Amino acid sequence: MLGIVGLNNVVFAISPSYKSGVSKQQKNNEDDKKFELYHFWENYMDEYLSSYVLEALEQNHSLKIANDRLRQSQALLGTINAQRLPHIGVNPSIYPYRSLSGKNYSSYNDISMPLFFNWEIDIFGKLSDKVQSGRYDVKIAKENVNIQKLSLTSEVCAMYFNIILTDELIQNEEEILKNLEEVLKLKKQLYEGGIIKYDDVYITEYEKINMQNELNTLYKQKDILSHAFSFLRAVAPKKSIYHRTMDETVLPFLPDAEINSDLIFNRPDVIQAEYAIKKAAFDVKVAKKMFLPSFNLNEIVGFESFKAGRLFNWESIVYQFGAGLLFDLYSGGYKKYFLKYNKELALEKLHKYDYTILDAVREVEDCLSSYKTDYKAYIDFKAMMANSQHYYNVANTRYLSGIGNRIDVLDARRQYLINENATNKAKTASLIDTVSLYKALGSRIHE
Repeated sequence: MLGIVGLNNVVFAISPSYKSGVSKQQKNNEDDKKFELYHFWENYMDEYLSSYVLEALEQNHSLKIANDRLRQSQALLGTINAQRLPHIGVNPSIYPYRSLSGKNYSSYNDISMPLFFNWEIDIFGKLSDKVQSGRYDVKIAKENVNIQKLSLTSEVCAMYFNIILTDELIQNEEEILKNLEEVLKLKKQLYEGGIIKYDDVYITEYEKINMQNELNTLYKQKDILSHAFSFLRAVAPKKSIYHRTMDETVLPFLPDAEINSDLIFNRPDVIQAEYAIKKAAFDVKVAKKMFLPSFNLNEIVGFESFKAGRLFNWESIVYQFGAGLLFDLYSGGYKKYFLKYNKELALEKLHKYDYTILDAVREVEDCLSSYKTDYKAYIDFKAMMANSQHYYNVANTRYLSGIGNRIDVLDARRQYLINENATNKAKTASLIDTVSLYKALGSRIHE
């Protein structure tokens, strides 16, 4: 039965292979599914951004830790796989022997140097299932690396755009502060001449103080962003970060672009959740087969003698070959509860997969809704910018013609800068929405 989830104008059909009847070949193809990180940051046409992302992918410590854990899982798989092979060793030994029975006292040493061979025959596939489980551990670790890569690149992009916005806001608010200082100076002159009331002076002073506080907050925010951005790239913090201007930034796609909903199944966390289910299935098999006996082949060849001088004679050669069966009659309920544990763990992984899919759908829904809203705000503010520029031009023309005053020009310019800040904020929000959408869809919006 299909689960249908609406995604604005997109429909998701959730039909996991572990629930539906699919062919064995299809399941094998799913095992080969791999996540590939698409270089989505190149769609922003910004060489600075691309260089920062590549630097982070090369030097970020969280990503290095994820790669270390991948190599650890590969090493553990090697130890599990080695259990399928025979074990060969040598066990030289000497046992002093003394006889104290009456007059027949004797003393000699039992010296042996056997080469032994032991091999557990995997008749029921116990070791094979353990190896398959270990292989899925490696695949899960690989997807964890991919999750780190996708998260890291998205975070670098979002932080880069916030740095551009912060610098633009600082530049504009520094001009607004100078604007208010000039307005305050002019108003004080008018107040001293008895032309305006003190209320006008007080309001301007209050605006100036608020603007100074906002500017101080932006200075602090710039430093924090700079430190965090350097941390992601594992480099020393720098005061200046090279970047493009806000006008030079481009949106990689518009809100009405065609979105391939099936891409959520290529997200690394979704692939990882699928692998977790398949690993849990093998763990249940391993727990079930613990109730079955184990078969071992044993072979010993070597030398044994009561005298060291005769140890390597032909008469001292010993050989033994046999097979053995090991079956636990009682283990205190350990196997039963271990099987129960693995069954419950498999059920948890199944629920985790459902949760991951629904969370991915929710994330894409949120990103699309946010992008549409923020982009509309950006278009509206951009249109208002044209009106603000016209208003400023009219005020300046009147002032130069002698029918206006300087305060009106400064007010018009200040309003233009305020609208420009709002426009830049809306554009930055739209840019970050596109980054979030790339992340939500596994680094690409269409095949």
